[in-house]
Amino acid sequence: MLFISVNLVIASFSVKAYPRVFGPLNNLLLQEWFRLYGKSHPEKIWWLLTLSGLLIALGINIAVCTLDRLRAVWSKRRQMGMRVFFLRVSPSFIHICFLIVLTGHLVSMASGFNRSIDVIPGQMASLPFQDKIMVLGQQCDYYDTPEILRGFVKQCTISLDLETPEEKTLKQIGFLHPLFLHGLSFHLVMDKKAGTPKMKVTVKNDPGVKLILWGFTVMVLLMVWYFPQMNIGDKRR
Repeated sequence: MLFISVNLVIASFSVKAYPRVFGPLNNLLLQEWFRLYGKSHPEKIWWLLTLSGLLIALGINIAVCTLDRLRAVWSKRRQMGMRVFFLRVSPSFIHICFLIVLTGHLVSMASGFNRSIDVIPGQMASLPFQDKIMVLGQQCDYYDTPEILRGFVKQCTISLDLETPEEKTLKQIGFLHPLFLHGLSFHLVMDKKAGTPKMKVTVKNDPGVKLILWGFTVMVLLMVWYFPQMNIGDKRR
C-alpha cells in the first residue's frame, strides 16, 4: 500500500505536468491511448506501468488471503452461531467487493465506448452498431441575477439527430440532463482544458459501471452492518 500511495503521488504531478499526453486518456480506451500516446512517451508513463503491476499484485494478495480465511472460517462454522459466523466472514466479503470494484474500473478503462463530439451544428460521428449522431443546434439560457453570475451559462439544450438502421429520432440533452438510449449514455459537458471553454457531447458505453456500483453498494451495506455489530460484541465483553 505504501508503494501504491507513493506511485499515486507521482501520478498526480505527472498528469498535471503533461496534459497533452494524459488528457486524451479521458476520451480513449486504455489500449487505444497507449498505442497513440503512451508508447511514444515511456519516460512520462512509467508510473502507470508500475501502478498497474502493484494493483495486480494487491488484487492477487487480497484474493489469496480472502480465500484462505473463508476456508478456515467455513471449516469451523458448526462451532459458532450464525451471527458469529457472519461476523467472521463479513471482512472477507468486503474484500471481495473491493476486488469487484477494481475489476469494474479495469473493464471500464479497457472496453466499452467513449467519444466526445464538439457542439457544432452539423457535426456528425459514428456510434456502435452502425448508429450515427449529428448535432442539430443549441439553445442556452444565461443568468440575469445575481450580479456576480450575470452573463454566465445557466443551462444549455442541445438537439441531437440519432440515426439507427431501423429509425431516426430527435433527442435533447442538457447539463446534468443526460440521455440513455440503446445502451449508450449521452452527456453534455463543458471542456475547459483547451483554454477557451467549449461544450462537448460525450457518448459512453461503460460495461464496468454495473460492477462498480454493485460492488461499492454491497461493500457499504456490509460495513454499515459489520462495525455496529463489532461494537455490540465489545460492549458484551
